[in-house]
Amino acid sequence: MIADPQIVFNALNYKIHQLLSVCDQMKHERHLLQVKITEYDVQIADLNRQLQELEEKNKKLQLARAFETSGIDTRDAKLKIGRIVREIDKCMALLNK
Repeated sequence: MIADPQIVFNALNYKIHQLLSVCDQMKHERHLLQVKITEYDVQIADLNRQLQELEEKNKKLQLARAFETSGIDTRDAKLKIGRIVREIDKCMALLNK
């Protein structure tokens, strides 16, 4: 027995409306996710800036401490500075990966 064309049309029309509704929901969800990604990108940029500032402060503090200790000769201070610079270079290399 062949189904009534009107019934088939109505069922197809209903399914099309359901699919359009799901599509609209997915578009809305995609938009929300894009907004979140943008917010996270801004946060990451801000955190990277803060990290650079803190690394710079840390570097200055370490240099100040290298010269602050009494009894350290120039050679030891230079070795400490060299070690500090190498550590910073390693950190920068890790950040750039």
